[in-house]
Amino acid sequence: WNHHGIGRIFYRQLIVPVSFKYRSEKEELLDQPDIPQQDLFRNLFELDKINRMLGGHSATLQGLERLMTDKSKVYKIIDLGCGGGDTLLAIHRWAAVNGFKVELTGVDLLKDTIQYAAVYCADIEDLELVQSDFEQLPRWENEYDICICSLFCHHLYGEKLEKLIKTMHRMANIGLVINDLHRHPLAYYSISILTRMLSKSVYVRNDAPLSVLRGFSKAELADLLLKCGLDQHTLEWKWAFRYLIVCHQ
Repeated sequence: WNHHGIGRIFYRQLIVPVSFKYRSEKEELLDQPDIPQQDLFRNLFELDKINRMLGGHSATLQGLERLMTDKSKVYKIIDLGCGGGDTLLAIHRWAAVNGFKVELTGVDLLKDTIQYAAVYCADIEDLELVQSDFEQLPRWENEYDICICSLFCHHLYGEKLEKLIKTMHRMANIGLVINDLHRHPLAYYSISILTRMLSKSVYVRNDAPLSVLRGFSKAELADLLLKCGLDQHTLEWKWAFRYLIVCHQ
């Protein structure tokens, strides 16, 4: 119990109450500039491991399955905030197993993250990686079939978050898929314990629980989609504490 710091977690949380009523605006360590490359790579590796353990990619793949119906078509898919490329690789493998053809593009702000993704996704032939803020991308009007975003929305707030959703809507011919976190006490306390037990990264230990606090309620996401003018959508809860949004154009 004490070896993994679990007792200290609960003690600290009893002393410092945690609010789940509103999204936390506390900055994650990963969002700070000039992260040492070794620390960033460790963070990306561990986040991928935890994401796969908790079935995090399955929600995104379920969303794609609803939008991809033609196995003779080559689907052009772009991932905004692609991180280390784990979602891109999951899509590549899923498409191969299920007989779909895909051309993948990943966009991320950090040069080191794109470098990591290039190595991680080295087996993907039809892949383009772009280092850019999504706000600085070319217009790319309807140039892609599907635009996806996995665990990126909770990094953004206000007008910038709305701009991300509108950018995704503008870029995609067929639809868009968003997979992000449900802000919930059980999710917060569970990931706090899990990362204390399994993670060697101070970034993961700090940011994983904080990400939950920066996550969303269903009502907040419904309001966001309404503000962005996305009428044709589904919004569903998925394990483990995710919300899956699928929008048809």
